[in-house]
Amino acid sequence: MGEFAPVWHTFETRDEMVAALKTATVERLLTGVLKNGKASWAVSGGSTPKPLFEAISHEGLDWSRVQVALVDERWVGVDHPRSNEAFMKGALAKNRAAKARFVGMKTPHAVPQDAVEAVNDRYGAISQPFDSVLLGMGSDGHTASFFPEAEGLEAAMDPLQSRTCVALTAKKSDITGDEIDRMSLSASAIMAAKHTVLMITGEEKKHVLEQALQPGSELPAGRLAQMLPFDIYWAP
Repeated sequence: MGEFAPVWHTFETRDEMVAALKTATVERLLTGVLKNGKASWAVSGGSTPKPLFEAISHEGLDWSRVQVALVDERWVGVDHPRSNEAFMKGALAKNRAAKARFVGMKTPHAVPQDAVEAVNDRYGAISQPFDSVLLGMGSDGHTASFFPEAEGLEAAMDPLQSRTCVALTAKKSDITGDEIDRMSLSASAIMAAKHTVLMITGEEKKHVLEQALQPGSELPAGRLAQMLPFDIYWAP
């Protein structure tokens, strides 16, 4: 593989994984607040991180100094059932964490390619590099919105990409559903983060990730692993 090797953190239960990842994330955000007066956290949607969001929302951080942004977004309105922004706010913007500043990606533009400038302007107001980035992975080996063979994938994964956010159009599959137009953090923005975590559950995704990490794999999660060190949190 590349010069980087991800660090595996494996747990017997998902509750143990959530507790450990909550501690690690709070430590990173607290360090950012103490050192810089503010901290930033980029998060992914989906059922896997929901228990983490629920747990961390009770933590006694100075949440008013924390910016929470999305790793990626389906190009749908916040009233759509698959909106990551709506999910993030529903799972995390409550309890003590309700005081955080939440930053979504969706704009009124019809397609994400037309919104790249506007979204990058929006993300330009976020403290960067991110203090922590939380990634997930699909059973097709995608992470963020880096889908295999997506239109815009090579630009999105270019380590010299100057943009924080990039537009992609995935090939329709059972995993993408109908929402193939996406906005995503670029690989270069993820590479710059101070702390990056890939959170997955179940034997199927563990097997996919192990395959992705094999030399020569073209699966996006494996390609990203060759570009930066990250921590893998896994439970059955």
